[in-house]
Amino acid sequence: MSMQIAVSDPLPIFGRGLLAAIGQTGHELVARENLLAWVRQEQRRVVFLTLDSPDDWSLLAELHQARTDLLVIAILVDASVHSHVRAILTGAVAAVPRDAPPESLRQVFEAVVERKSLLPVDVIRALATARALPEGRDAPSPRELDWLRQLAQGITVTQLADRSGFSERAMYRLLKDLYARIGASDRTEALLRAYDHGWLSIGDFTHRRRRRT
Repeated sequence: MSMQIAVSDPLPIFGRGLLAAIGQTGHELVARENLLAWVRQEQRRVVFLTLDSPDDWSLLAELHQARTDLLVIAILVDASVHSHVRAILTGAVAAVPRDAPPESLRQVFEAVVERKSLLPVDVIRALATARALPEGRDAPSPRELDWLRQLAQGITVTQLADRSGFSERAMYRLLKDLYARIGASDRTEALLRAYDHGWLSIGDFTHRRRRRT
């Protein structure tokens, strides 16, 4: 069966370079707004999807829901272990940093075509300790993870809002949406789930001493 390949990235030149790196120059650069329709076609398909903004992560989840057998290779602007794990749990079958050398891109692509996946050891270890989220839910973004970490250290929502540049009302709304997305009803349950999924470690729950005034 033939393999159809698409690249979704803000820079067309990056997409063309990526296809050249994997030796697939004859394939398509599909516009973001057309990607969902494109993947629903019958051919066997691979998508290279750059993940940077919240909309990119939402698109990854939508692509996975639209076609569970789709082979999505995540291109990570943030190449942290957390982002690798989040990409896999959201529906990607492999992930590579956006600045990866051509040989690494080619190796990952060839592995995916053979139904294999090349992941860093640290990512595999993190995946081994993290349970998949319920369907339709997404892992916290790096910014949201930082909010959870600060909450675990005893900061108040008012203080968190001030540090993050939001009004207190907006901060409560953002946290409520985050809690619902990870299946928690309140702050305590959200922190427990974050620990259970491996997003927070026991060290993140160390309370900072408050200076006496």
